[in-house]
This record gives sequence, C-alpha cells and structure tokens, in this order.
Amino acid sequence: MPSEQQYYDQLLDIMSGMEIIDTHEHLPAEAERVGQPRDFSHLFSHYCVSDLGAAGMTAKEMGLFFAAETPPDEKWRLFAPFYGRIRDGSYCRAAHIAMERFYGMDGLDSPADCERLTAAMAEANVAGLYRKVLKDACRIRVSMNFGSSGDEPEFFATVPFVHEYVEVTKGVIRGLEEEIGSSCSTLSAFVEAVRENLRRRKEHGIVGLKFALAYNRDLHFAPRATAEAEPLFNRVMEEGYGWRPHTLGWEEMRPLSDFMVHRLVEMAGELDIPVIFHTGMQAHHEHKPDDSRPLRLWNLPHRHRGVDFIILHAGFPWMTDAAMLAKHYSNVYLDMAWTHLMSPEIAARALLEWIDLLPMHKIFGFGGDYCVVEKVYGHLVLARRDIARALAAKMARDAMPAPRAQAWLQAILYDNPHTVYRLPERGRLARAAAALT
Repeated sequence: MPSEQQYYDQLLDIMSGMEIIDTHEHLPAEAERVGQPRDFSHLFSHYCVSDLGAAGMTAKEMGLFFAAETPPDEKWRLFAPFYGRIRDGSYCRAAHIAMERFYGMDGLDSPADCERLTAAMAEANVAGLYRKVLKDACRIRVSMNFGSSGDEPEFFATVPFVHEYVEVTKGVIRGLEEEIGSSCSTLSAFVEAVRENLRRRKEHGIVGLKFALAYNRDLHFAPRATAEAEPLFNRVMEEGYGWRPHTLGWEEMRPLSDFMVHRLVEMAGELDIPVIFHTGMQAHHEHKPDDSRPLRLWNLPHRHRGVDFIILHAGFPWMTDAAMLAKHYSNVYLDMAWTHLMSPEIAARALLEWIDLLPMHKIFGFGGDYCVVEKVYGHLVLARRDIARALAAKMARDAMPAPRAQAWLQAILYDNPHTVYRLPERGRLARAAAALT
C-alpha cells in the first residue's frame, strides 16, 4: 500500500494537469494591468498589505511604498524591516511562489533583488500576461470575477456587488433612475428598478449576486414588512438634498437594509442565479470579526429554499459552523476562496472535516481572490497542497479508494462550481490522464 506521502505526491501530479474553475477574483482588465508600469511592490500589495499593517507599517509608509514615483531602493528601505516580520506567512508565501514561477526569484534580500524583480516584471507586463498566468500556468477554464465589467469572456464570468441596493443612498437612487430611465420616488418603484437592472445585467452574462455586508454590519437579516422599510426609504429621499447627505445611522437603517436583502435574494431566484455572501475574515484592519459569523445567515436559506447560497470563504475561521449550514440546508455551498491563503493549516484541516460531514457536491475548492494576477498561481499552489493533504490522509488513514479521491478532485475543482453557477459547458473537460495507484 502506498504511503500517505506517496498519495500526496500522486494527487499533486493529477491536479497539475487538471483544468479548474476559479470561483473568486477581483482582477482588472488585462489592458488596465499592462497599461501601467509595475514594480516589485505590486506583488506585495493585495493581502500582503494587511500583514504589513499588522506588522506595524504606517499608512504614510504604505503610501510611499506603493507609490509609482518612489524609487525601488527607497521602497526597499521602507519595506525591509516589515518584510522580515511577515515573509514566512502564507500571504507572502503565495507572492514568493508566484515570483519563482514567473520571475525566477523566491524572495528578496537586497535593493539589487528589488531592481531585478522590477525589471523582470516590466518585461512581462505586456498583452498576453493573463493567458500566460491564468491559462498556461493555472489551467483555469473560467474565473468568477467580482465587480468587473465582464468584457473578457475568455477569462471571466461576472458577479456584481449588490450591497449598494441594500445600503440605500440618494446617490444610488438617482444613479438607478438614470440607468433605468424611470423614477424611483417610492420604495416599490425602487425595488422594480433594481429588478429591471438585474434582469438586463443577466442578459449580459452575470452569473450571481455578491453581498459584502459583513464589512459593515452583522449577517442576520430579519424579515421586514414594507411598512417598516418604506418610512426609512422616504427619509433617505427627503433628507438628502443639495450637498447634504441623509444622516440615518446603520442601526436606524436596519429595517430597510434587511428588507432589501430579502428582495434581492428573491430576484436571484427569479433570475436562476446564486447569491454569494462574504463571511468570516474581513480584509485589512479594525473590523468587528463577530459580525461575519456564517451561522447568522441561517434564516435566508431557510426562507428562500429555491435559491442557492454560496458561503464565501467558508466562514473562515468558523469553518465548522459554516459546514453546519451546508449540512442542514440543501441550498447552501461552501467556497474555499481565500482560505488557503489565510492559513493552509486551517484550510486543510477544515477540508478533512468536511469530507466526513458533507456531501461531495457542497464544496468549491479554489478561488484566488486577488487583484494581482501572478499571485493567483501562488494561491493555487497552496490550494493544491491543502487538497492533496486532506485527501491523502483519507486514503492512508481511512482507506478512501483512489477512484473516490479522484472524484473529489473533479467535484470540488470543477463540477460543483460549474453546476451551481450554471456555467455553459464550452466543450467537455479534458480530465487528467494520470490515475492514482
């Protein structure tokens, strides 16, 4: 019988040849990326910036470090003291893996290294970069790109943010009126305008609706009657005029925001697309972590049984809690986007638990969740390692048959997101020829 390490190596080999679906990105259009000069600091922006802040880098120092006009040697002077504190973390690990794959360097130790990396990035920052990374290196069939315009179907399917329709402001109302071409002077008119806007966007290819409300409030959305929500909508309309915004606080707005969340979930059901809720870890600093606990969402899948709910980031670090939602509700799915990057140890342990707890079709295995395209590859390497660790353990310790382990790979890296996002087939997936022994 092969050892756990041998199973791990075989699983990694299989995954290296698999085409996958990437469930979560925030990538700009390729033309935007290659249309601006980039230096080594770009690889330490998204997510590494959080560790830099936690390590003590000030906002002023960050501004100078990421500014295009700051010379590389000065950037190194700013960066080096904090880099030494964070370079062993998984955020930096993904950056280092990407650096090694695309630029032949696995870390930075001097101003000369920074100059060398900057020169290599400048040479690569040309049309074709996205194909080189996303297709050739990562073998990604399609990425769910959150907040993008969706004009690069070779790479992306679009998922818009919809929390602006929950955090209602006068500007949102007026913008929607211009876009739809009709008045939103009443709550019912606003709801119908949102419905028409989303219908049009579905015609242009959106595949889900994203809620990022965990950054602003807790995730319990009580059912609200129109009579509770409409007076608040009217106050937003009446109290915001000229240069004066409305001044309703978050708690005061809760009945209206709760009302709109339920309406938007209903609209997703009408459009036959899933809803995606950010849960767990919030990016950057000074959030209230307790707001983002996934179990607070329970009443939404309970009430809206015809709508699929994707629990983004699988509630990290409350991943067992998130699994309880998926265990109790057939319309709840767990997305591991960002989780392998936050902590490979926690992510691998969670997947090991979920194999025991959940049906195989409930889990999405990878979402890069990046604004920096090269680092998608770095995150994918971490994800493959986590998945291989969990499945190798099941094979060696619990005698999971090799065909079942391969079925899990196919399910979590392709079939499950393909099904829940209702993606077009675009040809049959060429499955990896390698097999476990």
